[in-house]
This record gives sequence, C-alpha cells and structure tokens, in this order.
Amino acid sequence: MRSLLVFSQRQVSLALSIYIGVVLNSACLIRNGAAGGWLEAFSASLSAIALFAFCYLLISFFSLFGQATYKLLAVFTLLASAAASYYMTFFNVVIGYGVIVSTLTLDIDLNAEALGHEFLLWFLLVGLAPCLWLGCTRLTNDLYSQRWQSFKVFSKKLAPAVGMLLVLNFSINTIVKLTEDQARKNNQYTASVGGIIAHSYLPTNWIASLAIYAHQLGKEDKSTKQLYDPSKHFTYQPTPALDDLFVVFVIGETTRWDHMGLFGYARDTTPLLAQEPNLIALRGTSCDTATKLSLRCMFVRENGTEDDDQRTLKERNVFSVMRKLGFTSELFGMQSEAWFYSSLDANSYEIREIIASEYAHSKRPIDDMLLVDQMEKSIKKYQQGKHLVVLHTKGSHHMYSQRYTREFARFTPECMDVDDSCTKQQLINSFDNSVLYVDYMLKNLFDKLRNKNAMVFYVPDHGESIDENHHFHATPKEMAPPEQFRVPFMVWASDKFIAQPLNQQFFTNLEQREKNGFNPHHEQIFDSVLGCIGYSSPDGGINAQNNWCSDNPTSMAFDNHPTRLTQR
Repeated sequence: MRSLLVFSQRQVSLALSIYIGVVLNSACLIRNGAAGGWLEAFSASLSAIALFAFCYLLISFFSLFGQATYKLLAVFTLLASAAASYYMTFFNVVIGYGVIVSTLTLDIDLNAEALGHEFLLWFLLVGLAPCLWLGCTRLTNDLYSQRWQSFKVFSKKLAPAVGMLLVLNFSINTIVKLTEDQARKNNQYTASVGGIIAHSYLPTNWIASLAIYAHQLGKEDKSTKQLYDPSKHFTYQPTPALDDLFVVFVIGETTRWDHMGLFGYARDTTPLLAQEPNLIALRGTSCDTATKLSLRCMFVRENGTEDDDQRTLKERNVFSVMRKLGFTSELFGMQSEAWFYSSLDANSYEIREIIASEYAHSKRPIDDMLLVDQMEKSIKKYQQGKHLVVLHTKGSHHMYSQRYTREFARFTPECMDVDDSCTKQQLINSFDNSVLYVDYMLKNLFDKLRNKNAMVFYVPDHGESIDENHHFHATPKEMAPPEQFRVPFMVWASDKFIAQPLNQQFFTNLEQREKNGFNPHHEQIFDSVLGCIGYSSPDGGINAQNNWCSDNPTSMAFDNHPTRLTQR
C-alpha cells in the first residue's frame, strides 16, 4: 500500500491541476460550451486548458516553500474549490465578492442553513477524499525544494512553469481575440473576457474575490478611517416610513439632458419616461467631466472634496452614511470602479465581470438591462426593506451603438465601429439610440418597484461633446464646454411612497422645483437623498439649501458655482 502512495511532486501537481482546473469546473465548462455555437464550445475548451495551466503554476508556486507548506496550501485550495464547485454545479451560483463576504461572516447560524446533507456528501467525496490521498502520499524527486546547483538544473526545473505560462497566455489571448472579433462583428459590448473567465471558474473566482475582500479590509484600516464621517458628527433622525423603504440610485454614464425628449429635445428619445406620472425631471449640472472625478465629488457633502485636479476626498459619501444609519445595501456595476464601490461600505458589490460571468452561458447581451435583474434579486434578498441598491450603468458611453440592442436602432445611419470614420450625425444617431435604451431600462426598473415603498434617483456622472469623428469628455473643468456638464436629474417614487403625507409634501416640493426650472448640482445629492427619503438633522447634518425636497422651492444655492452654466 505504501508503494502505491509514492509520487513525485510534479506528478501530484499535474494531478491536482487537472482535478481542480478541469474536473471541478466540468459542469460549468459543459454548460458554457453548450450555450451557443462553435465559438462558445471552442472557448470552453481553451478555458479548460487555461485553467489547467493556471492551477499548475499556482500549485508549483506552493512547492517553493517546502513539502509541508505545499500540502497545506494544496489542501486549502482543494477544500475551498470543492465547496464552491457544489454551488456552481447544482445551483449555477457565480462565486463573487458577495458570496465571499457572506461566507466569512461570523453569523454561524445563517451559514449553517446553506449546508445540507447533499453538500456534506459532496464535500466528503469531492473535497476530503482527495485531501486524504494527498496527506497519505509521500513526495519524491522534489525538484522545487532542493537547492539549485547549476543553470542546467535551474532550467530543467523552470521549463514546465514557463511552458504552462505560455499555454495560459496563448489560451486566454485566443479566447479574447475570438470573442472581441465576434462582438465587433455583431456590434455588441463585451466586458473584460479575461475577467469573465476569472470570475466564472475555479479557483480563480474565489481567489479573486478573496483578494478584493482583503483589499477592502486593508482600505478600511487605512484611508477611509482618515475621512470625515458625517454620521459621527451629526444627528440624523428618520421617519417611521423608512422601515420598509427601498432606495435605488442609478448612476448614469455620459447621458445628456439636452438629448432627452423630456427636456424638449426634438427627437422623442424618452417616450416611456414621458408617461410616468411620478417622475420629476430636472436639467442638472455635474461637478466634473470624468467618471472617476465625478464619482468622488457627486456623493459627498458640498466641499467634501478638495478643489484640485484629483478631486481628493475629504469625507465619506452618502451611501456610507446610510449604512451607518441602518440601511443594508448592495451595488452592481457595469463598470469596474472598485475603489468607489468599496467606499460605499455595502453589504456586497459586484463589478461587470462578475455580473457578465453569471450570464456567460446565456445569449443575453452584456448591457444595462442586466442591472434590472440584479436589483430585483437584491430587493427579494432584503425584502424587509430599509435597503439601498446602487446601479452603475454603461449608459451612453462610447461606443454608443454597443449600449443598446438592435430593436432600439431607431435613428440611422449609426456609427457602428470604433475604427469607422463617423460623421457627427452618425455619432448623434447612435447616442440618441442609447438614450432610448436608458428610457427603456429605467421604465423596466420602475415596473419592478411599483408595488413597493420605493424611491429611485437617476443621475449621470457627466456629459460628452460630440463632433465629426470625435466623442470626448474629461476636459479640465475650468475650460470644459457646457455639454460636458449637462446631466439629467430624475427622481421617481412609487404610489405607496407618495401616499404617505410627509412624503407627499416632499414630492410636491420637488414638483415645484421642476416647474420653476431649478438647476440641481451633483454637490446637492448628499443632502437631497437623505432629505427626500425622510431624514432630518437638527444640528446641520443636512443643508436645507441643498435639499431638493425641502420647503424652499426657490433655492438660490450655487450662484457662484465654478461650473454654473446656461441651461438652455
């Protein structure tokens, strides 16, 4: 029996790589490969090769620290992957940051509810049995832990790793090229292909999510503790109606109010929103002209960032404060601004690659409509209410024609490829079609919330200039043209929300501002979100002049704002 359990370390590494990279992923590989035509099948095959190569590199790395550490780390990888594979195989669960956060919670009772007899049997056979084999195996010919005595020996030991690295690189690059070529041919957007693969399969999915979790913990220990926290310096008093309230904040991208029918644009780009009786739409002004900069200044209090080129943060944002006030929260982003997502202190967040990997086996396009599904899942998960959902969209970001499906190509001819020489009219046609899709997405979002006590805010981060063969934003704010600041501010409320007398007054105040042509600014979002959902602050935590729902419908805030622009 002893002789049967003697293997070289290289043999064990190869066996573990096949088992973890291919066998445990087999259900997902088959599912994704069978989801479409030859491209999906070929990509799944290359993914299996890439996963095998990655696992071999990972396990070989473990061997650099000696046999004891090698076995310990390999056992941990086996057990974590076996546990994840159960939910991936039978429930098609995407192992993302949210799963990792939930798993690492100290609430043992809740975690135990997810561990049934089937899981324990799977874990015993698929996880513990291979670990027992590894523990009983005596490793020989340990090339990795021996001292390297010559360049020849060094090369012999390094060659397998270099070979696997080349295989990994070739496989991923081939999948990326084929997928991007197909997406370009169909004029569809695709998230980072490598990111989708990383979040779709073992062990990269849980390793990546664990790394995000560790990074967020480190960030919490450092920079965020230095930021001014309004929840610790001011008193925020809620109304009883908050207990079952759902708040959804949709962060738009590049969409301009002067291309929306709601605001008098010649084209009817918002036919569905125009029919919403509980919608307030205001011509607004962004605080900056680039996504990263606007995300820093649009959710903190006025003067909550330095007025420098980097928009250096000084304070925590409104979403973080809401968490301190007892809200649960989740964020789903079709972008990958992880630095911002982590600043929300949310219960969980998912970037576009994680979301895209959830739909990798389907034919659904990777666009903002996926966020509606994520929002619906979130409110079902936190159905008790007092819950916040933040959705970060792709909106009208160039390439515009990739932001909507073909049935929304109402205005033609379009600008269909990044390498095309497009006229200004082609660019505008594509941009306007993307606004049509925003209209459609928001209407579907409202439909999911009509029977809830709910409030939805929609505000893009900035606008964009459009000209012959040009589409640009991010011009320094001191010299940027007006269109890069033109963003719509929209607030929608359900009938159930408005039926409450105090909320009805808030909504009436909003309507009065709409009639008066009020021009809101990003810097007012902090005070307005808290104020409009029913918070008050007797000691100055909410600036009434910046609160759109206050009783002062002729607010004159921001008269001297550096980015104040002509509205029409």
